[in-house]
Amino acid sequence: MKAFVNKNVCIFCGMCGGACPNIFFADYDSKSVALDIELTGELLVMARHAESICPVGAIVIKDVLQK
Repeated sequence: MKAFVNKNVCIFCGMCGGACPNIFFADYDSKSVALDIELTGELLVMARHAESICPVGAIVIKDVLQK
């Protein structure tokens, strides 16, 4: 599982970084980005929480092996 942020939707409210600072952070254009890492265990739980609280639905957690 990996986290993805749709930068066209992100309003950079900072909620994802507050909920999961180990994965989400600000990039050069003041939008959130997710580290390109495999999410397991506690990181996956935290990332799913960030996905659920994003006010604009910009975060998606998905299995990159699925088509």
